[in-house]
Amino acid sequence: MSQTTPQTTIQIATWIDPLEDGKSRIELINSMGSDLDIVNDARASFEKVSKKLSEQDIKLIKYLIDHDHTSPFRGVVFKFKIKAPLFVCRQWWKHVIASNHNDEQLGWNEKSFRYVSIDDGDDFYIPKTFRQQAKSNKQATEGFIDETANLQALEIYSRQCDQSYTAYRQLLDLGVGREQARGVLVPSVYTSWVWTVSLQALLNFIQLRLGSGAQNEIAAYADGLLKIIKPIVPQCIAAWELSHH
Repeated sequence: MSQTTPQTTIQIATWIDPLEDGKSRIELINSMGSDLDIVNDARASFEKVSKKLSEQDIKLIKYLIDHDHTSPFRGVVFKFKIKAPLFVCRQWWKHVIASNHNDEQLGWNEKSFRYVSIDDGDDFYIPKTFRQQAKSNKQATEGFIDETANLQALEIYSRQCDQSYTAYRQLLDLGVGREQARGVLVPSVYTSWVWTVSLQALLNFIQLRLGSGAQNEIAAYADGLLKIIKPIVPQCIAAWELSHH
């Protein structure tokens, strides 16, 4: 993929619970590349290679970001194991099907409810607080409903998840196949997938999902991803944050 230094493959057992419910998870399975790979790929046409990151290299990374010359970022690759509510997964999937040669998505392998059944009735995302519909944005929320309404919403939401799981198990017990029984599951059920993605595409995802109007839940995942990759490409992320904030 990219010109590499002797130690470009980094294996880190790093994970975050982005929704802070003890169920959600972002785990870095593996990564390849570093800040040094970015500058070496950028200078490939000149056949120049840096052995150690210099101040000039750091300035080059900043230049690449400021001028949107991010193709050298494709040589840095991450593999994550994600566990998220189904509705977050479907928002996330849009970034894969919309990808092109300028926004490289390398791999997506998702858990299938056709092959495996849900064995835990508690494996649903239950918000702690409920937000109000935004007045100026038809697809977004803002602020919170009052405490009394929040308690009622929590009861309704939790009950619906329980009923969904009960109906699912009853269908399976009747002999209904998993691929049909899954139809009664609500979108807050947790699913999981392995996502292999270039740094270029990952930064694009983070930028969009931390932007104005992004749903809070997927924004929490974007923020978690940023925290995980920052130690691996610190100069790149520092320059990116400076340019986008």
